[in-house]
Amino acid sequence: MELNGLFDKVKKSSADAMDKAKDTTKRLMTVNDLKSKMRGYNNDKGKLFTQMGMDLYIAKKQGEEIDSAIEEFVSQIDTLNVRIKNLQEKLDLLESGASEE
Repeated sequence: MELNGLFDKVKKSSADAMDKAKDTTKRLMTVNDLKSKMRGYNNDKGKLFTQMGMDLYIAKKQGEEIDSAIEEFVSQIDTLNVRIKNLQEKLDLLESGASEE
């Protein structure tokens, strides 16, 4: 009888460890996905800043009005900033949950 009880405990412990490993793997994949998206958005922002500088320089040299062009770039960058902030909040929640275990 004792051998069966020991076997059941080992079996349960193994199942619990597998479940925890699955949860940890899933959380890590989600964290990596969020970080990857954030890097992508930050890269997009860098490209927008570069493009904005070139476009504004050319427009100014040609005597064109640049206020509307600036507003469009600012709007796009603000949108990316909101997306990055939302991803960071999700990431913070995931990481704070991971540290509690």
